[in-house]
Amino acid sequence: MTTKKMIKPKDMQLADTVQYRPFGKWSNAIVKQIKDGEVTLFRPYGHTADFSYTGGVICYIGVEEYQIPLTSDAEYELLDRKELR
Repeated sequence: MTTKKMIKPKDMQLADTVQYRPFGKWSNAIVKQIKDGEVTLFRPYGHTADFSYTGGVICYIGVEEYQIPLTSDAEYELLDRKELR
């Protein structure tokens, strides 16, 4: 059994895939940029319209980018770390 590796923003590297629990099923994000004391995370999300019709429901998919400070004490699970060239 493997142990989850938890990291703080100051330990993140470009292209890391991390998971942060508050987003539930859409909680995976990729470290896109580290600059000016912030980490920019990039994550996909899905959504459906609040009604149905004969074709089912209308589905949407999008992406969100958000920043977290490098000094944050929040912990993220490290899911994948790539070796960049």
